[in-house]
Amino acid sequence: MIANYEKQVYTAMLGKVIGVYLGRPFEGWSKQAIEARWGEIGRYVHTDQNVPLVVVDDDITGTFTFIKILSDSGLYEETPDRLYGENWLNYLLEGQTVLWWGGVSNSTEHTAFCNLKRGIESPESGSMRRNGREVAEQIGAQIFIDAFGMVAPGRPELAVRLAEKAARVSHDGEAVLAAKVVAAMVSLAFEIKDMNRLLDEAVTWIPADSLIAQVHRDVRAWAAEDGDWRRTYARIDERYGYRIYGGNCHVIPNHAIMVMAWAYAGNDFFKALQIICTAGWDTDCNAANVGCVSALVAGLEHLCDTYDFRTPFADRLLLPTADGTDSVTDVLRHSQVVAAIGRRIMKADPLPAPKGGALHHFEMPGAVHGYQRSAGRAQAVNVAAPAGAAGTRGLSFSFGADRAAPARIATPLLAVSSGRTAYTSVSTPLLYNGMTVQARIHCQSLTAPATLRLFVRATEDVLVYSQPVELRTGASADITWVVEAGFVPLQEFGLEAAAEQPSEGEVVVEYIDFGGAVKLEYPVMMPSQGPRAIPGWISNLDFVHGRFTNDSEEWFYIGRNDYMGLMVTGNRSWNDCSIRCGFKIHAAERTGVLLRYQGVRRHYGVWFTKETLQITRNHYGEEVLAEVPLALEENRGYKLEARVEGARISVAVDGRQVLTARDATFAVGGAGFAVERGVSGFRELVVEATTRE
Repeated sequence: MIANYEKQVYTAMLGKVIGVYLGRPFEGWSKQAIEARWGEIGRYVHTDQNVPLVVVDDDITGTFTFIKILSDSGLYEETPDRLYGENWLNYLLEGQTVLWWGGVSNSTEHTAFCNLKRGIESPESGSMRRNGREVAEQIGAQIFIDAFGMVAPGRPELAVRLAEKAARVSHDGEAVLAAKVVAAMVSLAFEIKDMNRLLDEAVTWIPADSLIAQVHRDVRAWAAEDGDWRRTYARIDERYGYRIYGGNCHVIPNHAIMVMAWAYAGNDFFKALQIICTAGWDTDCNAANVGCVSALVAGLEHLCDTYDFRTPFADRLLLPTADGTDSVTDVLRHSQVVAAIGRRIMKADPLPAPKGGALHHFEMPGAVHGYQRSAGRAQAVNVAAPAGAAGTRGLSFSFGADRAAPARIATPLLAVSSGRTAYTSVSTPLLYNGMTVQARIHCQSLTAPATLRLFVRATEDVLVYSQPVELRTGASADITWVVEAGFVPLQEFGLEAAAEQPSEGEVVVEYIDFGGAVKLEYPVMMPSQGPRAIPGWISNLDFVHGRFTNDSEEWFYIGRNDYMGLMVTGNRSWNDCSIRCGFKIHAAERTGVLLRYQGVRRHYGVWFTKETLQITRNHYGEEVLAEVPLALEENRGYKLEARVEGARISVAVDGRQVLTARDATFAVGGAGFAVERGVSGFRELVVEATTRE
């Protein structure tokens, strides 16, 4: 196995994410406009543009969502082409998640999605023959491809094979070749730490007579002659610029300036990002690819040699898809997901989960799992583990507190859209009411008596706390807390230090973990700001509605005009699960409940049709597991209970069990409601689930 594999995957992901956060605020700007505004890009400029640093972005979400087909299929490197397209249908909510939904023949990815939805399988969905050359050769193939190199470390032949399958869902021609080069570079960079050699070898994995190969030859020759990247940029603009290659964002100009950045920067991570961001065009996409490869070459220890790229975003990562499992995560946690796929593909033994599988374990230099100052004088820094602690790393919470001002650090549990991005932020929380938080802390220093509490933010102004722990220098403490916060979706989790008299101290957090049982009891009306803005739930509904004129009590109605509308919560930490509620069909082709939900094309369904009750399994295609004649009366309320325990799925109506089925395809997942072409309603909803221990 590749040396320091997990560390290198983490490094590659950091490089990609840093590139996006650096280049995103001026995406689409010209070189001239960037230089007029900032000269050169050598720092984050989001505050200059009044935009957030941590944002939802297709380069990140697509890259780390599309790789999941390898594990979801269970076939890893043998996953067939068709399932790469099914993966899009599973994780994408049209008009909402992952992609730029710019319209057919305007957005390459939207074009491919519509083809897939019509039953046109991959790779035909992205073919030049179907979509036209210009649409097929836009930039999207290479921007989503890095992770396929990460799971094939030192195996470029495998990386390019996987990359081609993934790229051809939506692209063709030179766009696919560009993606193969990037995947090869990522794969090779796990072992080759010289940029010139890396460029030499990566381009051998595509035909020498291809345009992308010619771009590499030209740009590297110009770089050797010019000695000034701006001169080389002028040559690129003349021969390969936007006025020559059309569409919204063609791969050729952007790939050319990526080669330029690598050629001039060599092994210097900062310089590579500075050049590629200052050069303009698709700055976030280009900086993401450049950052990923250059980070691997430079190494984790050298990412912040010139500028501190890491502290400002604290590893925070948003991956909103139709499945809420990874909607709020961090770079270290998700690097473990990618590395686990890579180990399986490489036939290497899995590594034991750090600190018994704790959610936040801090076992990588600099990793802080999203924790940042939330209030008062507070700082969160990754440090070497203190004596007696498990593992090698921990999180230092340094604070200054007094009666008037406690100190807090926190990490997000729920993604909230800023409204200043082209991409929608849909999310379910990591932590729910009824779950148990476990933590172990070590007090390293303290100048005066102080206490520490865990907390969750239930609303903007409401914090819910654990019991306080008295801090004592040199003492350790184990904390167990059952969260009691009602049905509201929890926004953030953190630690608070408080003191009656001014006190300064340091606590090292060994680990934090979430587990236990979920229990959500909702009022009749769900809190919502619209059909696709129900806090803590992922929804693609067309509308929500309160009571109708003939209802004698309040109901919460959901509706979808076509296909399947869904409203789901939970994630893949949920095991057994039940939904109990009052249930009513107003008028719908079919409606019901989803269990062990892992996406639009991966779940169990409890469906009421006009004449039957069905239990179904949707595993990239729906199959009826059990069925019984049952016609619910429209506009009449029923008591519904749908439950999954182990491999057993059961449905009860008005207290009478009416249907069961057994299936072991899905062991984990969220839960919620679904409706097709119509309206159904529910009230007094109770959701219960067990989670991993």
